[in-house]
Amino acid sequence: MTAEYWRAKIWGLLHDPILKALHNNSGRGKNSFYEQLEVMKPWVETGKTPDQSGGKVLKNILLADYIASASDRSVLGSVTASINYAPGKNPEKGLEITHLLSGAKQEFKIKLHTELIESKRQEYLKKKEEELLAEIDNHLRTDIKNIKHLFWWLWRCLPQATCDLFDKDNSLMLMPAETRLPDASIWSHLSMTSALAGALAGYDLTAEQVQSWQGNDELSHPYLAVFSFSPVQELIKSSRKMRDFWAGSWLLHYLSAKVCWKLANQYGPDTLLYPSLYQQPLIDHWLLQEIERLKREEKLDFDFTEWVKPPSHESLLTAGFPNVISLILPKDKVQAAMQTAQQTLLEAWLEVGDLVLKELQNERHWMRQLKPDHNSWQGWLKSQWQVYWTALPIGKGKQFKTAAIPENVDDQLQTWLNQQNEAYNVSKKQKLFQSQELKFLREAYHQRLEEQHRKFSVNIGSWWAYIFDATRASLASVKNARNWELPTAFGPRSTISGIGPVVNPGNNKEKGKDWMTEGDTKKLWGKHDAGFFDGTEQLNATEVLKRGLHKVLPHLLGIPEKDIAASYPDLTSGVAGYLKVNAGDTRHKLNFEKACQAIVNKYPELETTLTEMRGKWGIPWIDKNQNPKKYHPRLLNADWILEDLPNSTELKEEYRREINNIISDSYPSNNPSDWYVLAAGDGDSMSEWLKGTKLKTYGDYIPSKLSVNLESFPQFLEIQKRMGPSTHSALSRALLDFSNQLVPYLTQNRYAGRLIYGGGDDVLAYTNLWEWDKWLWDIRQCFKGAKDPRDQFSNEGDYWKFKGKSDQLVDRPLFTMGSAATISFGIVIAHHSVPLAIALESLWEAEDAAKKHEYHHSCLIPTEKHGEKACFNKKDAVQVRVIYGNGNTLKSTAKFDVFYQWQQLIQQDLESAIFEQAASLWSQHPAPSQEAIIPWTRLFCDRRDQFQENKDNKKQFQEALADFLKALFITTQTEDLDSEIQNWLKLAAFVKRNRHIKLGGDN
Repeated sequence: MTAEYWRAKIWGLLHDPILKALHNNSGRGKNSFYEQLEVMKPWVETGKTPDQSGGKVLKNILLADYIASASDRSVLGSVTASINYAPGKNPEKGLEITHLLSGAKQEFKIKLHTELIESKRQEYLKKKEEELLAEIDNHLRTDIKNIKHLFWWLWRCLPQATCDLFDKDNSLMLMPAETRLPDASIWSHLSMTSALAGALAGYDLTAEQVQSWQGNDELSHPYLAVFSFSPVQELIKSSRKMRDFWAGSWLLHYLSAKVCWKLANQYGPDTLLYPSLYQQPLIDHWLLQEIERLKREEKLDFDFTEWVKPPSHESLLTAGFPNVISLILPKDKVQAAMQTAQQTLLEAWLEVGDLVLKELQNERHWMRQLKPDHNSWQGWLKSQWQVYWTALPIGKGKQFKTAAIPENVDDQLQTWLNQQNEAYNVSKKQKLFQSQELKFLREAYHQRLEEQHRKFSVNIGSWWAYIFDATRASLASVKNARNWELPTAFGPRSTISGIGPVVNPGNNKEKGKDWMTEGDTKKLWGKHDAGFFDGTEQLNATEVLKRGLHKVLPHLLGIPEKDIAASYPDLTSGVAGYLKVNAGDTRHKLNFEKACQAIVNKYPELETTLTEMRGKWGIPWIDKNQNPKKYHPRLLNADWILEDLPNSTELKEEYRREINNIISDSYPSNNPSDWYVLAAGDGDSMSEWLKGTKLKTYGDYIPSKLSVNLESFPQFLEIQKRMGPSTHSALSRALLDFSNQLVPYLTQNRYAGRLIYGGGDDVLAYTNLWEWDKWLWDIRQCFKGAKDPRDQFSNEGDYWKFKGKSDQLVDRPLFTMGSAATISFGIVIAHHSVPLAIALESLWEAEDAAKKHEYHHSCLIPTEKHGEKACFNKKDAVQVRVIYGNGNTLKSTAKFDVFYQWQQLIQQDLESAIFEQAASLWSQHPAPSQEAIIPWTRLFCDRRDQFQENKDNKKQFQEALADFLKALFITTQTEDLDSEIQNWLKLAAFVKRNRHIKLGGDN
């Protein structure tokens, strides 16, 4: 580490006034308070700062601001027209800000608006920045040894300190970086500028080079690097219990977070473009731990807790980090950083393995003769991960920008443009700059030169989307070229996945032989249950690690064991949804308690088995509330509750019969623990959003009051906006609102579910038979920023803002992906007898099928090479699979808008039989055309006995059925139409039938 590297990054964070959006022209162009920081004095006192010096390396660092702005603002950052907060002619008005994807608009107005407009603006805002400076601990801002921690404070704490200073106004997180194109926040722009400044300075920059650059020194070049590891789904899918499923997801999250934390500590948290580390629970947790450790060692005398609140244990135990990491680095440090990432991944993985093995051997006396370095343990764990990475330069050649914009130097401009277009494989249709934009560039250039006597340039930032896309393509090539495969397992393999050797200590009787026969391992695993294994399963090292993860979490996270509630649900925890939906009828709760107590009375030894589970359903809604937590829903499933008992097979069979008899007395028809529900969702076409191909025109993102007096301005506004680096950074940070705030709230507060993984646009959740459809629709509406079905949130500007007060949510508008975005989901409703591994395999197949769902749109669209082609409406769909105990599967696939119509259909208070009758009639006599649907539904309803006495119900159902059938008719391929209609009607019958729980003693 060098101080100069961190100085460059601090300059990047503070090169603009923090409150720039609130300034008018008199204060907007200045800097923040970096010149007043003692650690920056070596630059400031010698005049060697990027914005003052003409020194070679400092000019290189100054490029960071231009590159970060280029695509995000295009030429708009250089026009002479301006947009002010609370303009003189309309001081009551704030700023019009736009959603960075959809372009939806809303007004940004601070709590202290009146105080601001009644003061001398420049003096008022300058004083506020001085107050922010005073918030920084004196040791932090003066001692050069603390420069890295100073940077962390500025990056992580300054945004919150700013909000707090303005009467705890968290909406200041939305302050735009550019009021003329207000779609990305100042915080995202500053973070991106900082990352680029560090990469342009170089990690090993010296003080001597800053003061006097030597001619033979080479300037640093920024690179975009991507690091990834696999396998992912395979690790998660090889699960027998929900504990395994949760552990697989959390381990991937933890390992990725460990890599990010290591790289952030070395190169700065701003360098991580995706995932954004801002307000990430694990990163905040480790940051606070690090500061506390340094305080104990008397190396620091300050803390961050005033601005960084300790994350909840619930958030720490919810996975969210992806297995792909994007970051900006100096060229000279790319390879070292990638090696660090790989080493960190392996070390963290082996550390978890070591902790689990010690827990099993020392605390549970499991397989104590197994040595940690045995091939079936450490040998397998070392082979678990395949790592691959790639990196591309940000800008081809050494020239990052050019001011050769006038027509008389067009040949210079075209040479430079061609070099960049060719380097990143930009197609002819998309190459920069198209004639409309180039014309506007030149007009704006001349206007600025004439009015302000200043030129401006174009730079490599305009190619950001193409650089990012080329890097992703390069990573895909590296991944496809790899020849890695899991090593061959000699001897018995895992009974869960069929992959990898069963963990065993080797056969010590025969020297030199470290493997065992199938009979040997069966005997060995039959003895070593340790309270973790049922005596019949045999696992590989990875699966054992997952099974024991929850026991080592206190050590991994530094949290007392008593503070870690159940981090995962049980396969029977869907009972929470049943109790929640029926909370108004106390008979359901009393019947549940009565059934559980009867089982415990019959078999008191079950008390010991349930000790660890008591009060821990793994469902936050019920774990946090005063509900029937004395008992666990596992009691309603004889197979699961008996698994951990050490009894013989014969005795367990006797127990099973008796327990099932007790359950049948309490629940004579449907058992509320019979079915478990899993959901997997993924944002559609995210790569296209990142490339900017789905963005709208510049005209959709500018404020309505912006007026530019240039002839070519209207034509420029018709050009599609590009995705720039700061907008990209803003998207990465904003996605955390959806995954870390909104999805957990909807899943775990509004409904009785558990979020297993919520990262960016990905959702993996456990829900229940009674609420899955409402939860699914709410998540979809939230993703799009559409109207909240419960009306708890407003959705102005495609942001969701909670209308009341919530301990779980930040008090500001929360980002959604916007009205133009879509998400697709797979849902699996599985019988309790269906192995979890099979349900998970089917879950991802369902998600994939939903993404592939399409229908002909009855129109033609132009293509680049082949004239026209049929237009198909793709994705934005859900596939629901019901997996029965006999292995049969019911599959129903539809667009989300059709799903909504189906949802309205099952809201009716009707018996399941009517849906079965409709499916049967359609199979025999389907409506021949869309026009025949209404007559068909009328005829069907006329012949139903249940409607003869209630004409209103008949009309309501007939209309809902007709709406659903018409919607499905329009959006389904002809060859699939009849089967889909029947399947959705059968699904409706299934849901209605199984949601009805008859209580013991009811007639």
